[in-house]
Amino acid sequence: MGLGPSIKMTTLHHYNCPVTRRLIFDPNVDFAGVIENGVSENYDAKVATAEATGELAKSLGLDGAIVAIDGWGNHHIDFVNVIEQLGIRGIPSVGLSFIGLQGRLVATNPYVKTIIDFNKGTTGYESCVVGQNNLTDLDAYKAIQILKSKVRKSFAYRNKAVSEAPEHVTGLLTRQYAPIRGAEFGDHTGIADGVLTLRRGLETELVQNEPRIKAVSLEWIRPDSNKRFFVNSNLDFMPVACKISGKLGEGVTRQLDGVTVMLNGVEDVSGFQPANIGSSEGILSEQVKFDEAGTPASSDIILHMDFLFEEEEGRTAEGIWAAHQMADRIIDEIRSVMTEAPVSSSEKFVMMSRPSKMRIGLIKVCSGLGNMYDTAVFPNQPGGLIGATLTREQGNPPIYMTPCEVLDGVIHSLI
Repeated sequence: MGLGPSIKMTTLHHYNCPVTRRLIFDPNVDFAGVIENGVSENYDAKVATAEATGELAKSLGLDGAIVAIDGWGNHHIDFVNVIEQLGIRGIPSVGLSFIGLQGRLVATNPYVKTIIDFNKGTTGYESCVVGQNNLTDLDAYKAIQILKSKVRKSFAYRNKAVSEAPEHVTGLLTRQYAPIRGAEFGDHTGIADGVLTLRRGLETELVQNEPRIKAVSLEWIRPDSNKRFFVNSNLDFMPVACKISGKLGEGVTRQLDGVTVMLNGVEDVSGFQPANIGSSEGILSEQVKFDEAGTPASSDIILHMDFLFEEEEGRTAEGIWAAHQMADRIIDEIRSVMTEAPVSSSEKFVMMSRPSKMRIGLIKVCSGLGNMYDTAVFPNQPGGLIGATLTREQGNPPIYMTPCEVLDGVIHSLI
């Protein structure tokens, strides 16, 4: 038990995180930031990570926390352990998880009191439709409102001294949107008159240097295309974005508006479809719920990357890493010409210190199990992988992130 297609938080979902978006724009909370909490295989490691997460939450001075997870079963052990460690330290929490019928908690404790079930299906069971049971903006809204009520009623908050320190800006990220209305392959990569051209044959050059990948095919899927065709199991959805100035979490990021990258894959010979629990191969229009935080908009052009893994490499962490890294290298070629793309609109994410407001944090419980489900953090580019570190290789410790860093794509999902 672990992660299924319909609940997984893709890289695009973290980049558009509904909870982070809600909290950063909420004038009535002091948003302390995000803690990424890694899921390990070993029980002692699970306990140690939860305890460290509780200590980090305490050091951040949290009055309350939202704990969000995109797994169940084994993952719920980490989930309830984190909630327990928060409760021991007097920090109220609200959990966000898939429960339904299939994902009922395998463990609990006296501090697990409020969980919002983001199951959207009618059966209560996991499905193989990517995005069908994703955490949504409405789920985020419910969790925040319930948490505020719990914090107001908590003993610690009612007896907390009210700070008179002034509110002030602690960080700023500007996301620029460059509209793309068409896409094609050509002799050179470039952007002109709203049309993105990707150099033909780029993928062949990259495959020659990657022994775990036998081949990769690229195609453009346009919004008006008939999406009733077969695709292999989904590995991820990624934004096409690059830094114009500053590092991740600050400065200016430019994103191609109207383009999303879709990664799919299958093994050679056996035809094994890479997955953690339930693969998502099938008819595209039936296997992806569009217009969610972690999936393309119906109006998006999709850059479809279909990876053919060498036999058995589609079920290894190294093979999955190779595919995601190759995808990032292809996107890098697009990033190299994105300064040419005219910007039509922009969005500002302003981090504010509000000492007189309740101090809220978000804890994201993300897998670091290895095999075909890892999480990498702090890549070179928004939503990318190159330059990132696997949380598994660090021992899955809790990692602090600013809200702007999360919304600038510092979390990359690998499956």
